[in-house]
Amino acid sequence: MRTTGKFIENSQVAGLVFISPWLCGFIGFIVLPMFASLYLSFTKYDLLSAPQWIGLSNYLRMFTDDPLFLKSLGVTVYYVFLAVPLRLLFALLIAMLLCRKHRFINVYRTIYYIPSLLGGSVAISVTWRMLFGTSSPLHIILRLFGLPRMSFVGMP
Repeated sequence: MRTTGKFIENSQVAGLVFISPWLCGFIGFIVLPMFASLYLSFTKYDLLSAPQWIGLSNYLRMFTDDPLFLKSLGVTVYYVFLAVPLRLLFALLIAMLLCRKHRFINVYRTIYYIPSLLGGSVAISVTWRMLFGTSSPLHIILRLFGLPRMSFVGMP
């Protein structure tokens, strides 16, 4: 069904409905904070009083009077042009090595991947122990109702 003029097709309405949560998040969490920070960069603002417009004074002070500006610029340049590319290059080399056909390549892949499995497992077990152990927030709520203390993790 082809329409012209001011009517929108059903598929276009469905597309707009499905993209609207992303658009709301993009506008609310990226576009508005960007414009707010741009506006605040031209003001004198301390969270306790209303912003006062001072124009380019903040930028002038940053470029001329701030001793940490050049150091932070150097650290940023080092990170962007040296640290990130070297990490990507190293990761690519490891990936290329682990994709080759060798005799014990599956053993090497397993040995390389085990730390990432163990780190997540330890974090999850600590979280579960904190949530469901004998001194957990759940037990505090259950004790308000007069229920006995028990370990949800340790008892079958």
